[in-house]
Amino acid sequence: MPRASEHISSSIQKLLYIGDSATGKTTSLFSLLTAGYKLRIFDYDNLLNPLISMARGKAPELLDNIEFMSFRDEYMTTAAGPIVPSPQAFTLGLKALDKWEDGSRPREWGDRTIVVLDSFTTMSRAAYFWAKMMQGAGTFAEGVPTKGYRPEQSYHTAQQAIMNVVALLTADNFRCNVIVIAHLKYMERDGAVKGFPVAVGSAISPEIPTYFPAVALATKNGDKRVIRTRSTNMIDLKDPRSFDRNLAEELPMDTGLATYFSKP
Repeated sequence: MPRASEHISSSIQKLLYIGDSATGKTTSLFSLLTAGYKLRIFDYDNLLNPLISMARGKAPELLDNIEFMSFRDEYMTTAAGPIVPSPQAFTLGLKALDKWEDGSRPREWGDRTIVVLDSFTTMSRAAYFWAKMMQGAGTFAEGVPTKGYRPEQSYHTAQQAIMNVVALLTADNFRCNVIVIAHLKYMERDGAVKGFPVAVGSAISPEIPTYFPAVALATKNGDKRVIRTRSTNMIDLKDPRSFDRNLAEELPMDTGLATYFSKP
């Protein structure tokens, strides 16, 4: 029987990185480049320009340590409203999680590479459109009642798919560092308002953080952007080093992620 004294902490880290829009989540990835990590970004937001511009200006020699694949569905307009007639972003992202463009497998990239999912919010939206197509409702505009179609079926299908992605990324056999970037949704739970990652609907939002050993918050303290490591009244955070008194409650935005990913 394994004993606690024989346990070896993993060098692989899995972080759920949450925050409101425009709190600096994506650009804060730059510190990981200077710490020697390679970033492979699953780009659902199409908002990488600030990070790339920062790298080009401050450390152009590190630009090739950023690789990305972009996944966005194409909309078209109809008389009833915009639709996504042929959603592909979600399934193409899944294929890339199995095999990257160069043929390598993310689950084998190891502890000097970080898979960045940017962002979980828009990936979830892509999962919803995929689920609508699976229900035969891809050509139905949002919010328009359609005979024979039950939107809750699409929500349920998307939610299960999303949770499977979370389980995949946080599994022990996915041997690569992971950062999942997500926006916040504030909702009432157990009589209190709490912040959770945005997903499809609200049912799975409280469940998502339970899969991650670490949850950090990009936020502001006065006029400074910071990465918070300790829980607030509204947002529960965690870290495997929570009992380390030397772990700061707040880390500077420009160096915080590198500190977070440093060896305990």
